Amino acid sequence: MNGTRTRAAVLVAAALAASLPLVAGPAVAAPIPRATPVTPDGQPSQCPGGVLADLQTVVPKHLGIQNQQNAEMLRFTNGVANLGEGDFRMSPIIDADSGQIVSAQQEILDAAGNVVCVEEVGEFIFHPEHNHWHIADVALYEVRVARDDGHGGLYGDVVANVHDFANSVKTTFCLIDWYQLDSNSNRGERVYWDCSAGLQGIQSGWVDQYHHSLPDQNIDLTGVDPGVYYLLSTANPDGDYVESDYTNNSAWVSFRLQRGGGNPKLTEIDHSTCSSPGMCGEQALNR
Repeated sequence: MNGTRTRAAVLVAAALAASLPLVAGPAVAAPIPRATPVTPDGQPSQCPGGVLADLQTVVPKHLGIQNQQNAEMLRFTNGVANLGEGDFRMSPIIDADSGQIVSAQQEILDAAGNVVCVEEVGEFIFHPEHNHWHIADVALYEVRVARDDGHGGLYGDVVANVHDFANSVKTTFCLIDWYQLDSNSNRGERVYWDCSAGLQGIQSGWVDQYHHSLPDQNIDLTGVDPGVYYLLSTANPDGDYVESDYTNNSAWVSFRLQRGGGNPKLTEIDHSTCSSPGMCGEQALNR
């Protein structure tokens, strides 16, 4: 395993339909509405027996400023954890006539691992630099102006760089089981591991990580004034994907940006509270 996230070669479009894995189980139920309300017992109100994921952001790690083609890039490692009882699982929807991927659907499983509901929720997008397929709008990265000293979690507007571009970046992910979180998964082996155009996801108790060295894993801070800022990362920012809790999806790191001859310097100050050492980023792999 390495930071380049190398995967098997992407399948050609004409072979996609034949390559998709078959899912055993009962007939798929009618699609549930987008962002279906959740009942008190944690199940989708229109998906009886469905066991939901709970997407949460691991505190971002490995922050640093890198000069890249006259731009000052904030690079960082980001992780999306699934702390729910169920898997977060996505599959492509393929047009029967053209054989082309047209969108993505979320598959909700029951406790036995059978698909009980599906919901068309997003897009499968081919990422040329990563050379594999991504799911759209999995996370949102923002740099915001601090309204405190960096310890209280009070932040204001999204900061703009010298090009007047607001530093708010919605990003795509190839969803896989990258590492086990706090050893609390019921399964010790990866279930989702391939970024080709088949099933992608994060099983319960696992994290999908994007390392700071990967293409596009950055925010442009060129010309931003020195001061205290917050890096805010939010999983499922638009609530497109069905999960058990939409209120716990964000994590932040505060930092001080310094200038004064030569390259800018970044010093981390504090981070948001977290439920375990793993969610604080202590297991984040720097490779």
